Amino acid sequence: MTTFGKIIVVLALTVAACWGQTAPSHPASTNIPGADFPRINADSSVTFRVQGEQAQKLQVSLGFGQSVYDMVKGPDGVWEATTKPLAPGFYYYGISIDGFIANDPGSRTFFAARKEVSGLEVPGDESEFFAVKDVPHGNVRIEWYFSKTTGETRRIFVYTPPGYDGSAARYPVLYLQHGYGEDEAGWSDQGHENFILDNLIAAGKARPMIIVNEDGLTGVNFQPPPPPRPGTNPPPPPRGVVRFFMEERYATLDQIISRDLIPFIDSRFRTIPDRDHRALAGLSMGGAQALRIGFNHLDQFAFLGAFSPAIAITDTDKDYDGIMADPAKLNRQLRLLWLGIGNEDFLHAPVKESHEALEKAGIKHVWVASSGAHVWTVWRKYLADFAPRLFQ
Repeated sequence: MTTFGKIIVVLALTVAACWGQTAPSHPASTNIPGADFPRINADSSVTFRVQGEQAQKLQVSLGFGQSVYDMVKGPDGVWEATTKPLAPGFYYYGISIDGFIANDPGSRTFFAARKEVSGLEVPGDESEFFAVKDVPHGNVRIEWYFSKTTGETRRIFVYTPPGYDGSAARYPVLYLQHGYGEDEAGWSDQGHENFILDNLIAAGKARPMIIVNEDGLTGVNFQPPPPPRPGTNPPPPPRGVVRFFMEERYATLDQIISRDLIPFIDSRFRTIPDRDHRALAGLSMGGAQALRIGFNHLDQFAFLGAFSPAIAITDTDKDYDGIMADPAKLNRQLRLLWLGIGNEDFLHAPVKESHEALEKAGIKHVWVASSGAHVWTVWRKYLADFAPRLFQ
């Protein structure tokens, strides 16, 4: 076995927990069972420790290289790094071993950038709305169904609200899409959609509903773009971003949802199968998809939501095949059009301009301009704002 191979084996099997702790600190909630590191410190900094006796250089890379911390090797071969205090939220990260990015064996992994990536949850006061509380809980289940559109069996995640299995009641449905590079597990694993809805329903703030998550990266023409350079953010989308995300890459999803998925859900679950009890929303790429598919199928959806969407609406008379050219008609058809973006998001400018175009055209919509970047911390809050507005 090569020296590098030995390092990987040791890293994969060992998370060092042999040094004394400076209280108070605690293992991250995203750690695998029994792992002491990473640890969240009292000031919200995070300490990482891994074993790598033969490595020359180890670094912690947060947010795909947006923040990098050099690790220091101890006399027993254990490497350590402590970050600056971090804002509460969810972070993707990796351990760079002599330039090779590996997952932290002490952390759970999450699907992002089309691969499994270590994830870290830094708690804070703003975590309360998605905390696991002593309230009735719904279920998240995995279902498989055959899509005539793609000729394949597809996996979906389905949240059913508290009490679903013990009643004969019928429920409205929210179809909720993930962003680029992630998959249908994202809203459950990273987004905590189930706990957000459990808490809203328990507080009487949201109507009990079913949530369905599909894989949005579909279609025979899909080719992933190259990743951004380490330490950089992805560039702002071009003006034709709606075309990029939908017509050229993901048009197949339109048919999957409208022709295959909705009929399956309505037959498999106790839904209220009409447009007034059906919503479509998504984040980033999924937000662009939600608007395109929703505008194409206003006979199926009366509620649309776009969280930090990859859109750039500039001409309401022509964009989306002219569906917005008659604002009065669109306002009658839609019971809710929701649009939000964080002020630190790299998509802020085109989304804000899209809001201004809608406003100028007289198209009714809810506009949420929040703090935050292009991250799950923001999208969780958007779901908590969006869900109570549905099906009322």
